Amino acid sequence: MKTNNDIKLGVSLYSYQDNYYFHRLDVEGCIAAAAGAGAEGIEIFSDTMIPEWPYVSDAWIDKWNAWMERYAVNPVCLDHFSDRAMWHDKQLSDEQMFERGVMYIKLAARMGCKAIRVLHEEHIGAKSFSGYKLTDYDTIARLLPIAAEYDVMLALEVHTRDGVGAPYQQKYIELAEKTGIPYVGLQQDFSTFSYCISTADIKGAVYEGANEDLLMFIREKQREAYFAGEEFDYEEIREKVEAMKPNEHDQQLLRFVVGGHGPRVPFKQLYKDLADNAAKLVYCHGKFYDIDENGQVDDMDYPKIFQILKDNGYKGYISSEFEGNRRMNQIGWCDEVEYVRKHQALMRSLLNY
Repeated sequence: MKTNNDIKLGVSLYSYQDNYYFHRLDVEGCIAAAAGAGAEGIEIFSDTMIPEWPYVSDAWIDKWNAWMERYAVNPVCLDHFSDRAMWHDKQLSDEQMFERGVMYIKLAARMGCKAIRVLHEEHIGAKSFSGYKLTDYDTIARLLPIAAEYDVMLALEVHTRDGVGAPYQQKYIELAEKTGIPYVGLQQDFSTFSYCISTADIKGAVYEGANEDLLMFIREKQREAYFAGEEFDYEEIREKVEAMKPNEHDQQLLRFVVGGHGPRVPFKQLYKDLADNAAKLVYCHGKFYDIDENGQVDDMDYPKIFQILKDNGYKGYISSEFEGNRRMNQIGWCDEVEYVRKHQALMRSLLNY
């Protein structure tokens, strides 16, 4: 469904990962499901959904273009992974990483995608993985002229708890400004704004043996703090939680609640940084794990996020990225198609479309 809206809605086909993995949907089926949900744009995973990757034939490109025409959708984004660990016994060199980055850029251009989503070194924090390098600053700087030549944006996905305003993320915006090559920018993943444990996480953890009452207690305390305009402080409830005798499965989720991917920046600051950078963002992932009985994402303040983006000049795509599937499918088949449909409906309502 093609529109002229400043903010357009897409779907990352990652949202249908289990349907694809278990052969319930092929690539065309995933595209059809996204179009049926009302999406305008498509993001595709090259490594898993393009059988010929990285040496893609013109015949496959013709097929891709036919799908775009048949389902009245636009090619938006091609996913780029780090690939350094693609071999079991070695890491790729910087030169090999650069060469593969060029492959992604050239393929995106052939497919009509105006962006590649890059898992860069700092996508979940200043020090993402010990001993495992992702696509780093120097490689991205080398790729910039290639991206400009092929008119493809390098969209660096930000999952961090300190958001797009962090200095180690801002250095990429500064790189574009310093070089005069505006082909690298930040991609906001909405998981940055998760204010409580998702019910999807709780369902999965309970299946493994966690205490549902304990996890729901923590979730409600997190929600109480957020909607009171306060920051959640685990220390205030630690004694009560410990009295409920958390088991090893509870402890596993608790470690993320307390620590996560680095320190939590106050939400007031996160939202300010989003407002300050909205017009500079090049892409957004509408991450979600579960949708409640009111049709709202159950752990993120979507109305507030969307209002900030609208008020502060964001222009571009927001693509549904459903990740509740991996958390909930172990307790019964999770209807990814229906979840994405509900999510698209929610986003349209928030944009008054």
